[in-house]
Amino acid sequence: MISKKIRVFINGFGRIGRSVARIMLEDEQFELVGVNDLYSFEQIGYLLKYDSIYGTLPYDIKVESDILFIDTDKVKLFSEPDPEKLDLKSLNVDLLLQCSGMFLTVESNLPLIKNGAKRVIISAPPSDTMPTYMYGINHKEYKGESVISNSSCSANAIVPLFKIIEKHFGIDAAMMSMYHSYTVYQNLLDSKHYSKDIRRTRSATQNIIPLMSSAAKATAYFFPYLKEKLHAKSIRVPIPSTTLYDLSIKLTKQTTEEEVNQVFKKEIDANFKVVLKYTETIQASNDYIGDPHSAVVNLALTSLSDGDLLRVSAWQDNEYGYAKRLVNMITVIAQY
Repeated sequence: MISKKIRVFINGFGRIGRSVARIMLEDEQFELVGVNDLYSFEQIGYLLKYDSIYGTLPYDIKVESDILFIDTDKVKLFSEPDPEKLDLKSLNVDLLLQCSGMFLTVESNLPLIKNGAKRVIISAPPSDTMPTYMYGINHKEYKGESVISNSSCSANAIVPLFKIIEKHFGIDAAMMSMYHSYTVYQNLLDSKHYSKDIRRTRSATQNIIPLMSSAAKATAYFFPYLKEKLHAKSIRVPIPSTTLYDLSIKLTKQTTEEEVNQVFKKEIDANFKVVLKYTETIQASNDYIGDPHSAVVNLALTSLSDGDLLRVSAWQDNEYGYAKRLVNMITVIAQY
């Protein structure tokens, strides 16, 4: 059991970083001790307090100099682009969340360990051989590594679904479409963009924009035999939150829609309740804003062609649901 508060530092206070902070504020076992980002401290406090999707926090939040006050709690603020220069020792940081979207290798995060963080979790798939742990999938296998990845929001949704399908029906190949809300890395209006994908120059609020996705590679980390048999596309749609996963999976055995749905119900109830949920209700994307699960399987949309081509649909709040898994992983590695 953890007998003291877990002291957390967040590097990168964007959509995911602030969602994590909001979740931790509701749990007394966590203490947010520091935040580092390159925008103004005034905006850091303002954007934590007010959120167009998740609402207004019921706390008195203000910034004085480099201190963020959340009621009477104090959070040290930094604006430091170089991890070598972050002083974390004075804050006694148990866990640093790397939510910057940068520093995707073990080596690039080692300065944070050197400077005082006991452990680092990055909120993205790594670009090297960094160990990846996903709560509800392999978190019990954590070996005490100092720097780990929590993979992507999409992989957190897809992998537990694949685990269930693989166990009961086998998987030969899959095509994965994610109807994904737009993100801050897209343009509000048509404009220049730093990305190599020229489609990112187009307005996120006026277009459906298909983009390349790392979900296939991130999913294949847990299913190496499918490495060359998984393909994914992120189809950005003009909504600010939630994702609909549309998974077409070639099975290795014949089955029926009824059997698939019964398997989902039994497995989720028995083994995946924290990370998965199922529903038979016909709903729309806004109904899943703030849902804490990695995925909510919509059983009413399950379909099957020729007995072995399965189509599964699932919803996810790709910010809040993913942030919940980050918080879950903090509790796991803080015990080491």
